[in-house]
Amino acid sequence: MTEDDSARPDAEADKSLKFQLTDLIDDARKLAIAEVEYYRTKLSVNLTATKQVLMLFGIAMVVGIMTLVALILGILLILSHYLGPIAATGLLTGSTLLIALVLMNIAIKRARKLPLDEND
Repeated sequence: MTEDDSARPDAEADKSLKFQLTDLIDDARKLAIAEVEYYRTKLSVNLTATKQVLMLFGIAMVVGIMTLVALILGILLILSHYLGPIAATGLLTGSTLLIALVLMNIAIKRARKLPLDEND
């Protein structure tokens, strides 16, 4: 083997190493672009699904509130037949406020028990 022969594999090895390194960088760049596109598409799909879920939840809330209003009006009509309109309105308003106060007190008690500081 001559000196030229022994020098040639090193040059080819350097060239192939540079070529491999360039290919590796290109592959990493392509992978990064593909990952970004994947997560962009995934986020878009999740946002669309989240918007649909929130829209359905909003519609359900509106229908639920309408149902409660109808229930209150029905109870008011029934009670006004037996107690009169003023007494029925007062009784229903007082009952509703009492329920709201009890629920608010429960919510406040539970809110005070929440661990807001991580050190506690």
